[in-house]
Amino acid sequence: MRRKFTLLVLLSGSVFAAQPVLKPLPLGVACQNAGYSALQDAAGTLRVLRYVRLVPDNSARVTQYYGASGRLQSIRATASGFAGVLYDLTATVDARGNVVAEKGYRSKLFTDNLKTVIRDAAAVRAGRCAL
Repeated sequence: MRRKFTLLVLLSGSVFAAQPVLKPLPLGVACQNAGYSALQDAAGTLRVLRYVRLVPDNSARVTQYYGASGRLQSIRATASGFAGVLYDLTATVDARGNVVAEKGYRSKLFTDNLKTVIRDAAAVRAGRCAL
């Protein structure tokens, strides 16, 4: 019985060892003020880009996840307004940046392609962030 338990611990430990250690990516003041934050891995590759806009009666949150090569892999986006939740979606992105699959809630009021909420990571890293 003890061997099975030890094997289980080793297998679960190997899953967690594969996760990269992420640290904050320094962004310019304009990007911080516009609601951006980012995380990078030890090699300096962008792994997570977040955008948050919170104003009275509406909010938007976009989190973009990047692979070890720096390519956008998936996004998580939520938005709400005075009429309620507009969307709460998770999407997979292909190598060209096109949304290939999405799941979650989309109201009748949000008919745009989810690609419209994807933020330009290169512009954010360069400090070009509009409010």
